[in-house]
Amino acid sequence: MKRIWGAWLVALMLVACGDDEGGGGGGGGGGGGSTSDGIGPSTARPKGTPFKFPEGLVLKTDPIQGLDRNDCYPEEQKERHQEGSGSLVRLCLQFFNPTPNPITVQLPAGLIFVSFSTATQNGLVIQVETFEVPPGEYSVELLLYCLNSGRDGSKAGDDFEVGPVLEQSDPVWKLINLLQGKSLDSSTHAKVQSILWNITDGEGMTEEDEKALTALP
Repeated sequence: MKRIWGAWLVALMLVACGDDEGGGGGGGGGGGGSTSDGIGPSTARPKGTPFKFPEGLVLKTDPIQGLDRNDCYPEEQKERHQEGSGSLVRLCLQFFNPTPNPITVQLPAGLIFVSFSTATQNGLVIQVETFEVPPGEYSVELLLYCLNSGRDGSKAGDDFEVGPVLEQSDPVWKLINLLQGKSLDSSTHAKVQSILWNITDGEGMTEEDEKALTALP
């Protein structure tokens, strides 16, 4: 189980979350930050390519809820299934698979989960996430990165909906593309989040940011 709520996260929140001036730190700029709807300081609904879960798979909760581990999983599910990376947006996806066979779900990189409240961060799937939902009821804990540094992290009971896949013209895609094939774990989440905020709420990815991402295994 990836548990990365620790000292690094507290420090990161103090430095970046709620900072109206955004990130940007050192080195020559790599281009301007994001100006897309629902990203950074924008309170508009994000735009992009619509996403739907596979045919036959039922998403039980509408709206999707911020994670409450005591209420996320059905009693018969012994495995606590976690997907994604990041920590500031944590959701519970509760599925019902009425078929006799597993259904494969693929969440594309760039997919946004949209908060109903503009006080709470929208969440980003930063790498492709693929998993299977077996027959019956099954829940998945989804970890996401924050797209709005000035908003609060998700809490149990917060309402979200499946949004679009981020438009390819958005500068966030430079980060997503650099992370293809990279291994993200608890030691890298904070750095990736900081770089994402440089793009969404700052002046864009810096040369130092790009070097740090390229150096990831």
